[in-house]
Amino acid sequence: MKRILIIFIAVLYVGACSTHLTDLSMISNKNVALDKVDIDKLPQKKNVEGEDTKFVFLFIPFGQPTLKGALNDALEKGNGDLMVDASVSTTGWWFLIGQSGLKIKGDVVNTRGGY
Repeated sequence: MKRILIIFIAVLYVGACSTHLTDLSMISNKNVALDKVDIDKLPQKKNVEGEDTKFVFLFIPFGQPTLKGALNDALEKGNGDLMVDASVSTTGWWFLIGQSGLKIKGDVVNTRGGY
């Protein structure tokens, strides 16, 4: 009986999942002027990760995570206005309570000046 309980608890701890959705060359939710700009020469922060998560209780979600929220989080962390080489994935876990989310990871570029 004790062994079954330990296995059950272990399954609960690894009950999270993540699914890769897409890769994007460039993404921004701000007005960005790219004419006469060399992105490679602008200030960048590598491997910045942004996330938007929502709470789930008894299979009832308390909101829907959005790509805009995850992107805003990443741009704020990277102090920029454009993300290049971005990868988007979903995340989630639950057991009576839980969390669902969207995660974006990539390089943040500041097209409006230095850091």
